[in-house]
Amino acid sequence: MAYQEIKGKKNSWIHFDRVDEAAGEYLRTSQKFHPLDIEDVTSDRQRSKIDTYKHYFFLIVVLPYYDEVEKKLRGREVDIFVTQNSLITIAKKPFPFLDEIFRKVERSNKLQKMWLDKGVTFLLYKILASLFRDSTKALDYIGREVSAVEDDVYDNELKSVAHDLAFIRRGVLAARRMLDPQRSTINVLVNLRREFIPEEMSIYFDDIHDHVEKMWVEVENYRETVDGLHLTNESLISQHTNRIIKILTVISVSLMPLTLLSGIYGMNLVRLPYADRPPVVWGMFISAALFISGAITLVYRKGKF
Repeated sequence: MAYQEIKGKKNSWIHFDRVDEAAGEYLRTSQKFHPLDIEDVTSDRQRSKIDTYKHYFFLIVVLPYYDEVEKKLRGREVDIFVTQNSLITIAKKPFPFLDEIFRKVERSNKLQKMWLDKGVTFLLYKILASLFRDSTKALDYIGREVSAVEDDVYDNELKSVAHDLAFIRRGVLAARRMLDPQRSTINVLVNLRREFIPEEMSIYFDDIHDHVEKMWVEVENYRETVDGLHLTNESLISQHTNRIIKILTVISVSLMPLTLLSGIYGMNLVRLPYADRPPVVWGMFISAALFISGAITLVYRKGKF
């Protein structure tokens, strides 16, 4: 499809659900946008940013979401042009939630009156607010995973925890990469002054900035928690390894008397002590074995293992 459009009394919302040749052609021929902005739309994925001009501004937003198929955190990019009378949204890849917002506004005269008739910047606020609130689901997923891994760490599930922590850390770092540049981008939007941007909109955009900052703080808390769990897990693994080494050391040392006796009486020599008296030799072996068993039992009962 080329594009979809919702027309209000004075403003309009134009939405592209994907980037294709039709989208690029429309931006080049129907709008007077800077060629570099159009290049950003048609090129590969970009980081969040804002480019401001006299008669419009160009905004790139990257929103985290959880990919159910690949079981990992990913980002969805939305490119937005805001002019005096129109707002253009372009999803780099299929974005079901944004499409759903567009359809709701398209079907509801009440929403069109509430969102479009108050100006394109108010429409931008409502769209961004909805998108960022929906993206918190990805952070909720990270929170659930962190809680589950935390229980595994203290339940000594050492084999699977290291892999799970690495998997969660990858998601946390991905969320940080998306949110960090977005903080400064939204902050620029809060302080942006143009003729077609009412002064009271700074309050609305500041609300979005506060939400992004809360998401950033939440991600930072997850990062610190994951780092702490990683250190705790490494410490538990080290203790577990030390305990195994201690057990093996005790067993090796305990077997030394038997090893010594076996070495002596295994030699093909004449006149070995008590070589002509097998019961005495067997007695020495049995005594050593009983001593070893008693020593290991005593150490175990004292909780040294």
